[in-house]
Amino acid sequence: MRATLHWAAMLFAALGTTTEVGRNVAAARIERVWYADGRLAEERSWRGAREEGVHRGWWRDGRQRFEYSYHDGVLQGVSREWFPRGALWREQHYDAGHESGLQRMYWEDGRVRASYVVRNGRRYGLLGAKGCVARDSTATETKP
Repeated sequence: MRATLHWAAMLFAALGTTTEVGRNVAAARIERVWYADGRLAEERSWRGAREEGVHRGWWRDGRQRFEYSYHDGVLQGVSREWFPRGALWREQHYDAGHESGLQRMYWEDGRVRASYVVRNGRRYGLLGAKGCVARDSTATETKP
């Protein structure tokens, strides 16, 4: 809850500006949001009302927070997010807005939390579901 409130406060405190690109403002624009101290927090590009290109965000200390790729308003290609300390949190692949291919999530210490492949809309692999154990397993301990 506190992190959400901090994020909302940061957005309201940071006066974002929009920079127009090209001749037609409705056709293409870049939107930037800054932290109150003047550091760039986010940069997103748009074509009309749809996301287009690579969207990037940074934590207050300048470390990368996210990088999403869009085409015609839907996720396309690789999208990544990082923990505040800089470790990769997740890396996902998209095709026309849908998960496709290898998907991975990590714990902050770098251990794999989930790793699976999406083929024909179905997931195969380690999904990282909490508390799951094999039927024949005698182990009862689960780790985060």
